[in-house]
Amino acid sequence: MTPFAGNQQKNDDSQLEQSLLQRACPIVWKRFADGQELRAFFFTPAEHSAADSSPGVLFYPGGMWCRNLIDQLIPWALQLADRGIPCLVPELRIRDTYEVTAEDIMEEGLQVWEWCYEQAENLGLNPRRITVAGVDAGGLLALNAAMQPVVSVRPWWQFWRQNKLPNSPVAVAIFRGIVDPEAPEARSLHVVQECTNPATVNPFVLLRKHLPPLFCVHGMEDPLLDFEGVELFCKEWRRFGNTAELLPCPYADHTLANFAVNPALFEHIMLAWEEFMVSHSLWPEDAIGDIALD
Repeated sequence: MTPFAGNQQKNDDSQLEQSLLQRACPIVWKRFADGQELRAFFFTPAEHSAADSSPGVLFYPGGMWCRNLIDQLIPWALQLADRGIPCLVPELRIRDTYEVTAEDIMEEGLQVWEWCYEQAENLGLNPRRITVAGVDAGGLLALNAAMQPVVSVRPWWQFWRQNKLPNSPVAVAIFRGIVDPEAPEARSLHVVQECTNPATVNPFVLLRKHLPPLFCVHGMEDPLLDFEGVELFCKEWRRFGNTAELLPCPYADHTLANFAVNPALFEHIMLAWEEFMVSHSLWPEDAIGDIALD
């Protein structure tokens, strides 16, 4: 696997950009009228090409929509690319650098998912085998992409026509993810205050049958994000007949997803995620293997 710098300075934007450019192909996924752009960093296996039809992962960064923590996802994307799973890590607007509301960010999370789905074949991905994954507030964006409601497009008299199904990811993975925008730990996101209809982006409200498999990881010693709320959410996911696996990490805190802090925990989580995906025939069997980070 391509090596990366575990002690990379998180707040040095130029260093982060250079690190990303060395390891990934940057693709502009959104362009604004004033010329500003948002990129998605594409991490691929060595022999990957546009002619492939590979399973893939779209990662949503953490940072509670105030900080850019794309760098935390580089080890995850590199590891999966080494296993033959291409990964996209997109830039999203955050409050530190843009005047955006929670509704803007939630909508942008959906937009990048739709872009990924529509561009999948051009990127050598199978659009029906893409997983969405996210860290803390990025977990909320991943869940929102996976839980879009069925849209009724038929007149009442054309009862034989089927309703339009949303473009759904094949699976969801959240790492210390926000699952309830009304919970105390999510108040800083201002979803309730800044979204026109907060219920339409609340995963607890959107629970239903026929949702994709969910893999969830949470630190039981996390002082910022409540473990019991995530545990309840996974239980409710299963109550509707869906598949959900919760991996509790007894001694992990809010640094759970940060490879530089705890490489051993990273290895434990990555192996469990790979086994979950392979067991549900979502990734090939050779996606499971030893961690090979330098």
